Amino acid sequence: MNAPRTAELLDEREVDGVWTLRLRLPPELAHFTGHFPGAPVLPGVLQVQWALALAAPRLGITPRCREMEALKFQRLLRPGDEVELELRLDATRGKLHFAYRIDGAHCSSGRLRVEPAA
Repeated sequence: MNAPRTAELLDEREVDGVWTLRLRLPPELAHFTGHFPGAPVLPGVLQVQWALALAAPRLGITPRCREMEALKFQRLLRPGDEVELELRLDATRGKLHFAYRIDGAHCSSGRLRVEPAA
């Protein structure tokens, strides 16, 4: 059996253009292997990639980033965690704002310069 490569989407909602997705990080997620042995954590680059991929169809942007700003990683995301991912687009400035939280506690966040989907 192949290990999953994405989080499990448990729920999603949109209020006034802000999307909140509830995700579960499968303990057998492929990306936990080797990052780090004995104490697996979700790589930061994957958090950014997931934010882009999940925002693209919901906010009408490309799943590519032109520039990263204000990336902050404050709490580790571990196997089995249930997290909320908040996604908001500032279309005027072309910025995707994302934030991962567990029980309201800030885990990571950032701003990504993006482009509208063609």
